[in-house]
Formats: sequence, structure tokens, C-alpha cells
Amino acid sequence: MDPIDLRRRRQSGQVAVESALIIPMMVFIVLGTIQLGMVHHARLMTEYGAYRAARAGIVNHGDCNIMRKATLTALLPTLAPLNGVKSRVDTLDFTKDVHEEYLGTLFTGPFENTFVPIFPKYASGGLPLFRLEVVNPRLGDLDNLFAVYGAHMQAREVDYDDVRDDRIVEANLLSIRLTYFYEMRIPFANWQLHSFYMGREYLDQLRGLQFENQRVGGQSATTYLEQRGAARSLDHRRVSTLAGQRTYVMPLVATWSMRMQSNYFDNDEHGPRRCAVDS
Repeated sequence: MDPIDLRRRRQSGQVAVESALIIPMMVFIVLGTIQLGMVHHARLMTEYGAYRAARAGIVNHGDCNIMRKATLTALLPTLAPLNGVKSRVDTLDFTKDVHEEYLGTLFTGPFENTFVPIFPKYASGGLPLFRLEVVNPRLGDLDNLFAVYGAHMQAREVDYDDVRDDRIVEANLLSIRLTYFYEMRIPFANWQLHSFYMGREYLDQLRGLQFENQRVGGQSATTYLEQRGAARSLDHRRVSTLAGQRTYVMPLVATWSMRMQSNYFDNDEHGPRRCAVDS
């Protein structure tokens, strides 16, 4: 064989080996960068959703359903296609279609005043699309607030500008906590980032390990992180359940506080006690 041809074949073989080593890493970097960018975008929209919920609450008597609908509107740019409706929101017509599809999925009843807590796609994990909670005023405080500070209104309303003591001043600061269970949708990167999220508190235990070919306690490194993370809370167990069905969800949390600009109204159907928490 001609020496030149032999050298060319050796060089071709070397290029093939180098490509086999580098291309998977480059693909992971590209996909990971795209997915991280989408997560960051969803994080910003989660903060915006918390702001919009608080803003809707302070001018609408602490109405939980109005706050939830305001949250849904803010999250529209991050949502996945649903029931065949494209998720594009770059025109008013597209935005209207996506909004109505999700609104019809999350809200039922003749007056849209019943919020469905479980998102159908996440039903097996028992998760909502998002969870909106009023952390101030607390649920345990509402009865007394309406009875004491709303006595002149048949215990149905609390004046938003009541300043007779520190307790009512604090109660009229509406504080919202929004948890958005964001679905990651970039192949491979979603699974890897999900594993890192689930076991981020235990990553130091895997220092120096190659994720693709080394095992921890007879398990792959990603499985180890998944199981450790699932034990942290009920939400983490639910997220892990969905991951078993190749739906990778990352909870994003944001909080916002605003001073009330309308009276709290004690409406049993969708008033503030419907989304208030005790802790």
C-alpha cells in the first residue's frame, strides 16, 4: 500500500475517534445551553406571574381565582402545546387560543369559579400546573380579622386602609408565593438537568465520578441523585414519579408582596381563604 494512502487512512481513523469523543459532548453543551436559557426564561416569568397575581389580588378583594387567572396569563409564553393547540403567543390571536385552551383545562363550572388543582398531564404525579398560595394573611388569622376588624361590615369585609393597630396593618400586606411546575422539553438536557436539580444537595458526594459509566451503590449516578432528591419532600416525590414517565418538571418558586388597595372580601367560593396557607 502506498505510504501516502496509509497515512491518510490513519488520519481518517484518528478524526473518527476524536469526533466520537467530542460530538456527544458538544451536543450536550448545545442542548444544555438551550434548556438552561428556557429555564431562566421560565424563572423570570414565574416572578412576573407572582407580581401579576399580587397586583390582581390587591385590587380585586383578594379573589383567589382572579389571581390564578392573572398568573396563568403571565406564564403563557413558557407553556407547552396543549390538546393540539400550538403554544405560540407572538400574536394576539395565537395568545387567545393558548389562553382559552389552558383556561378551559384549569377552570371549570358555569362561572369559571372552580379551579382544578391537578393538571391533567401531571395527574399521575398529583401535581398542578402551578400552585398559588397566600402566605400573608395566614388562613388561621382570617376568621379573627373578619370578626374584629370587619364587624361594622357584618364580618364580610376588612377595610384596606384600616390602621388602628399593627396587626391589621400587617394583614393588609398581601404576600403571594407562586410555585410553577415547569416542564423541561429539550431532549437529553431535560433528563440531565432534572437529575441535577433533584440531587443538587448531594452532588458533592459524586465528585470526580463519570456520570455515564460509573455507579454509586450499584446504581447509576443519576438514579442515585433521583432517589436522594425524591426523599426531600412530597413535591419532590411527585416530580420523581413524573420523571419515571419521561416528563421532567422543575419547580420554580417566586414571592411577591403588595399593600391592599381594596377591601378583603370573605367570599366562600373564591375569596382569600381559598388559597391562604397556615405556614
